[in-house]
Amino acid sequence: MTVELLINFAVQLVGTGAAFFLAYRSFQKRRIQLGAEPTLPQYFIRRSTYWLGIVSYCTFMAALYWLITWRWLPLEPLVTLIVKHLRAGELVNLLNGLDRSTIIPLMVAGLFLFFIAWESKFNPLLILRDSIHDAFAIPTKAVEVYNALIASRLSAVDDGLKEQIANRLLVPSIDPGDFEKYNTTVEYKWAHNCLLFDQIQSYANQSSFRRFFNEPSLKWGEICISYNAMSEKVAIWKEAEPHYTKTVNLIKELDHLTGLLCRLLASLVVFGSASENAVWATVKRLGGNVREARLKHTYKYVLLFTAATAVGVMLGREISVFLHNAFLFPDQPLGHFNYTTLRWVAYAIAIYVLPITLVFISRTLAFRRQRQQSDRYYGFYMAMMVMGFVVSTTVSALVLELTFYRRDSFNFLDSFIQHMRWGILPALICGFVAYRMDTPVSESEARGKLIIAAALRFLGWGSIAVIIMLYATDDLTIEEPNLRYTLVGTAFFLVGLLAAAASFKATRSDN
Repeated sequence: MTVELLINFAVQLVGTGAAFFLAYRSFQKRRIQLGAEPTLPQYFIRRSTYWLGIVSYCTFMAALYWLITWRWLPLEPLVTLIVKHLRAGELVNLLNGLDRSTIIPLMVAGLFLFFIAWESKFNPLLILRDSIHDAFAIPTKAVEVYNALIASRLSAVDDGLKEQIANRLLVPSIDPGDFEKYNTTVEYKWAHNCLLFDQIQSYANQSSFRRFFNEPSLKWGEICISYNAMSEKVAIWKEAEPHYTKTVNLIKELDHLTGLLCRLLASLVVFGSASENAVWATVKRLGGNVREARLKHTYKYVLLFTAATAVGVMLGREISVFLHNAFLFPDQPLGHFNYTTLRWVAYAIAIYVLPITLVFISRTLAFRRQRQQSDRYYGFYMAMMVMGFVVSTTVSALVLELTFYRRDSFNFLDSFIQHMRWGILPALICGFVAYRMDTPVSESEARGKLIIAAALRFLGWGSIAVIIMLYATDDLTIEEPNLRYTLVGTAFFLVGLLAAAASFKATRSDN
C-alpha cells in the first residue's frame, strides 16, 4: 500500500468517525414535545431498543459518508495532490493544482458533516433521523398516551380509586362530587392532578423506574413541591369567597401542574408496560379515552380498496358493454375487455385509492396530536373531502391532459378547472371513508347483518355516482361511441364497491 493510499484511508476513517459521532449527538438532541415541555425520547422505550435505534442511525450516516467520499465523490485525488506537493516542497503549486475534481469532493464532505449536526427544519437529513427515531423511540405512542391523560374524564374512574386518593391527601381538598364537575373548574382540575399524582407514586418505590425520578428534565422535585403547594391553595380557595382573578391564576397553575404530571406519567406508563394493551389498560383505568387513532393492518385496507377499484372498473365496464350490445344498441356493438380497461383501472386507482391512502395518513397524523375526545370529527371529514377533491382533480388534470388529450400547450390552472367535475366523487368517497373509520365493526356483529349493510351502501352510493356522473358527462366532448353511457355504468359499480368495502375494525374499542 502506497503512502497516498494509507493517508487517504486514515482521512476516510477520521471523517467516518466524525460522521458517526455527529449523528450520535444529533440523535441524542431530539426531544419529544409533550404539551409545553420537551421530553427525552429514551424514556418511552426500553434502553436496549433505544440504543439499537442510535446505532442504526449512526451506522447509516457513517456508511453514507464513506460511500460518498470513497466512491461517488472520492477524496483520493485531493489527498494524492497534497502528498505529492508536500514531498516536493511546492506549496505554491499546490494551490494552482486545485480544480473541480479536488475541491468539490471536499466541499461535499464538509457540507455532509455540517448537515448531520445542523438542527433545522429545513435540513433534509433530519427527516431521516426523525423517521429512524420514531421507529425506535416510539414517541407517537407517548403523545397518544399524554393526550389521552390530559383529556381523561374522571367520571369513568373507579369509585374505590377516588376514595383512596381522597384519603391520602394531607390537607382535605377533594369532595366526592369534584370528579363529576365540568373539566374547566378548579375542583375538577385539582381532582385530576390528585389522580395523576397518586398513579405516579405507585411507580416511585420501584427501583426499575428510579432514573425517571432522578432525571432533571422530568421535574419530579418541582412536581412534588408544586403539588403540596396546590393542596393548600385549593383548600384555602374552597373556603374563601369567590374571586375571579385568584380563580383564573389558580387554574393556570393547575394546568401547568397537569402538563408536568401527564408528561411524567406518560413516560412511566409507556416505558413500564409490557405490551400496548397494558398501556391502554392503565389509561382506561385513569378515565382516558382509549379509542385508537390508527386502524389495525392499514395496508390491508389500502389493498382492499385497490382491489375494489379494479374489480369495480372491470365489472362495471363489462356489464355496461354487455347491456349496450344486448339490449340498447345491438347494431353498434362495443368491444369487450381490452387494454383500454386496464388504462381505466390505472386511472381509477390514481384518483380514488391515492386520496384514500392520504386519508389514512392524515388521520394518523391528526388524531395522534388531538386532545379533545369526540365520537365524530366533522371538521376532519370536511378536510378530507377537500383534500380528496384537490388530489383527484390534480391527478385527472395531469393524466388526461398529458396522456389522453395530448395537447401541445399545457396550462395546469385551466386544466384543473376543466377537470374539477372528476374530483367530486373521489372527494365524497374520501369523506365517507374518514367517517366510517369512526364507526368500527364489532367483533360479534352477525355476518348477515354486515352483508346487508354492505349491499345497502353499494346501492346507495352507486345511485349517487350515477347522478353525479350524469352531470359530469353532460357536455363530454370526446368523440367515442356511447362513452358517456359506459362511464356512468362503470361509476355505479366502482363507487358502490368502494362504499361497500368501507368497513373497519379498530385495534381497540371504547368498551
